[in-house]
Amino acid sequence: MNEKQPTIVDVAQRAGVSIATVSRALSGGSISAASRKKVEEAMAALDYRPGSIRATQKKESARCIAAVLSSQTSPYYAAMCEGITAEAARSGYKLLLLSYPESVGVEAITNDLLELQPVGALLAGSVVESSAYQDVTRACLQRIQHAMPLVAIGPPIEGIECARLTSDPSQCIRKAMAHLTMLGHRRIAFVGGDHSARFSVIRENAYYEEVERLGCHRDPMYVMLTGCTPQAGELGVSILLGNHRREEYPTAIVAINDLVALGALRELQRSGLDVPRDVALVGCDNAFFTPYLTPSLTTVDLHPYEHGRSAMAELIMSINAGHPISFNQTYESSLIVRESCGAQLGVRSFDTSI
Repeated sequence: MNEKQPTIVDVAQRAGVSIATVSRALSGGSISAASRKKVEEAMAALDYRPGSIRATQKKESARCIAAVLSSQTSPYYAAMCEGITAEAARSGYKLLLLSYPESVGVEAITNDLLELQPVGALLAGSVVESSAYQDVTRACLQRIQHAMPLVAIGPPIEGIECARLTSDPSQCIRKAMAHLTMLGHRRIAFVGGDHSARFSVIRENAYYEEVERLGCHRDPMYVMLTGCTPQAGELGVSILLGNHRREEYPTAIVAINDLVALGALRELQRSGLDVPRDVALVGCDNAFFTPYLTPSLTTVDLHPYEHGRSAMAELIMSINAGHPISFNQTYESSLIVRESCGAQLGVRSFDTSI
């Protein structure tokens, strides 16, 4: 059985550079000495033989759709990737999955897509979520849009008319806050996120709005923007508890995602607090591990598998129709009630005179 030959994409991913950089290195173009060394080392490690670059690219792009995701290891994007892959396979299209480190900007990603020339592109994650350099992002997406059908999963970008699917980034926070206040909580903290991603900013703003609307305790030190990883959850809770006396601790925490909730749960338990009796906890994403935590995690399901499957179906419809499709579709999220919020204890009574 013949082993799959390494491609220019494999070389780029191993070297940690863009596909366009590898192409320039192979064609004798101008790149830095450091980048050239990385490409050469990657080629040697993979035993890559260039042959005809154009022929290779043409072969790779035949009925090939490119999907650009922030991370294929994140539970959220992994579930989305499953939906994307399933729909592409069902429709008989090859799928080129591309993920990039944060150091690679949208311009390099755009150059890669134009170099590879797939029949269509699906974009999700930081390439459409980033809150920085919106003018650059808009210009790059317009270049892609002029070259091939485009579908995006994420918040809208002004000036980009394409098929766009998303869930309301604020809805998960609103549902979590409404559920917790129904259980009697008024001291509710928000942990995780930062201002580099638009979904994070939107969720933070939704938290502030719900605190005001629901009459919750307002405390600027109840908001810990420490990132989106389990370590961010640990750090956020550690700072949160360290900045308050025991009687001022929040009685509930909303985590920006389930990874943050995972770290928050560990830090709460390490600090001697019982979840949910001392502090209730709600996450977001309904990651695969959430039912297996102790206690099992209450969370909000954003349905990333369906996002990915539907986005790929719309892209394939646009490709087959021979013209771009432009519309916005927002999915409803679902609150999944488990043990960590304390709902099984019944509605709890807290001092609401604060």
